[in-house]
Amino acid sequence: MKNELKKTISITLFSALFMPLIVSAVTGNTNINLQVTGTPTEPVTPVPPPGQYVDIIPPVIYSLSVSRITFNSAVIEWKTDEPALCQVFWGTTQEYKEGIVSETAFLLSHTTSLISLSVETNYNFKIVCRDSKGNESETGNQRFTTLSLPDTTAPSNISNFEAVPGDKQITLQWQNPTDSDFKLVRIMRSQEFYPENPWEGKLIFEGSTNSFTDTSLTNGTRYYYTAFSYDYAGNFSSGAVVSAVPRLGEIPPIEQITTEKQCLESGFYWYDNSCHQEQQVIPGPPEVEKLTLDDFDFIQKGIKLFETEGNINIQENEPLTISIDYGKVPEVLKTIMVTLKKDNKTFSFLLRINQEKTAYLASLMPPSETGAYPAILSVLDYQNQILKKVSTQLTVKETKKPFSLISWLSQYYIFIILIAIIIFAGIAYFYIRKFKLNTAK
Repeated sequence: MKNELKKTISITLFSALFMPLIVSAVTGNTNINLQVTGTPTEPVTPVPPPGQYVDIIPPVIYSLSVSRITFNSAVIEWKTDEPALCQVFWGTTQEYKEGIVSETAFLLSHTTSLISLSVETNYNFKIVCRDSKGNESETGNQRFTTLSLPDTTAPSNISNFEAVPGDKQITLQWQNPTDSDFKLVRIMRSQEFYPENPWEGKLIFEGSTNSFTDTSLTNGTRYYYTAFSYDYAGNFSSGAVVSAVPRLGEIPPIEQITTEKQCLESGFYWYDNSCHQEQQVIPGPPEVEKLTLDDFDFIQKGIKLFETEGNINIQENEPLTISIDYGKVPEVLKTIMVTLKKDNKTFSFLLRINQEKTAYLASLMPPSETGAYPAILSVLDYQNQILKKVSTQLTVKETKKPFSLISWLSQYYIFIILIAIIIFAGIAYFYIRKFKLNTAK
């Protein structure tokens, strides 16, 4: 009986489980619905087969570096331990408002360039990366600073450059510029004319002192000197110039000189059969002849100064730049020079062509004392002949200083103390008198 019951149950289960498959195989009908009845259960999270896992780990960002920093750009490089899509958020603050750089492909090695940055500016940035499964990681705030612009500004020329002739020697003396980046003075010498650059002629001095004696010279021969000041970036000034003739004994009065040899040996100039203190002016080509004071620019603190009736007002203790456009003078010219007259002395400076070949210019410090100083702008040719002279006057005015209470108090502190003593004595006398009156009552 039990065996028959087992057979019946087996046939029933077999029919329920396998008959639909047999029918499907015979008839070709695959639209078979199996209904399973029973108590519903909670859904279960599928467990991956052994050897597989679900990726929930974000990419690791490492080897982060900022390189090739310039005054307006920088390159940021980093790596991730798995292919990732990254973004760079950057700006001058940690709000990163300036920009976002986004990648378009999943990579292991990443590089991005930031351009059009500001000069000498601090920048902040962070990197956010995500992998193909959406796992995301980011760096903390990172920083870098762009470089400052290259220093291309030359220091001012030396001031009060003088040459004192002696027996077979010439003593040179000057004042160094006050520029904060001033380094050294380089003096070149020539017997032909003023050296035009720091490598022309013979180097006789390089240092930061204020004087030098050039010895073993030939009496009666004129020597030309150009002193170039330069800074730590290697920028040279246009050049301060002076010339002198060494001789034995005192220089005779010019009106007593009657021969060319004696005139030249005394350091003067011989022309028109007579001795002169200054060079002769030879008429130049038309483009030089038409030059006027208006063709020259006088600039202080970035502001162009204008002449009034031949006079130009300048401020003390501020470098003065004198320039003329390159196209206004012929290329055959050798030298443009400005000469300041101070008392019975003259101080001359070269206007040298700038690197861009747009102008001849010189930067110099005005005389330290206020007052009016005649100035002459001279144009010379390759034979060292003066072709044109343009005269003006530079008036050095005292710079007005803003009112300072501390400075005012320090200047008048004695008077303030005296006034305070008088006031205190008056108050003391008043209270003493009042006290005596009260006591008498």
